[in-house]
Amino acid sequence: MTKINKILVSLAVIFLFNACGVVTPHLGGLNPPVSNPFKELANVQVVRCTGNRSAATVEFVFTVTAHSNLITKGTFGSFPNSKFTARGTAYKPYRDAGTSVELVRYTPSEVVMTVNQVPDYLTQFDRIELAWYFNPSHHSGTNPLLVFHNIPIVWQ
Repeated sequence: MTKINKILVSLAVIFLFNACGVVTPHLGGLNPPVSNPFKELANVQVVRCTGNRSAATVEFVFTVTAHSNLITKGTFGSFPNSKFTARGTAYKPYRDAGTSVELVRYTPSEVVMTVNQVPDYLTQFDRIELAWYFNPSHHSGTNPLLVFHNIPIVWQ
């Protein structure tokens, strides 16, 4: 393979990954693995995970893009099944009822979750497990949880 062909193949791979949302610019090009049990209904993309040192809180943001007319609203992170785990310690989302968002087909909807009492020495959540609910036939009670792995925390 010539040098030009190798460059073209590399560019094609980069464009393909970017078009599929594999590269997350807000995380410095990192793409943490996500176990999405509702991938036939919607895509999930990590946006950021930002810590506030003085408040000892972390704000985790991801988008959900529905590609089905079957869902118009989603709730993520409801108690008691949701947790943010780092170094073997579990932290709970701020709202027990979870965070609800309206979903419009093919339009990313931002889900913002806050976690309290997170020490600023943590550099990442090893695992984030979120209960989810779309409607009576699509929810984490009958399917696995939405799981994010190795999410870096950017402290401010």
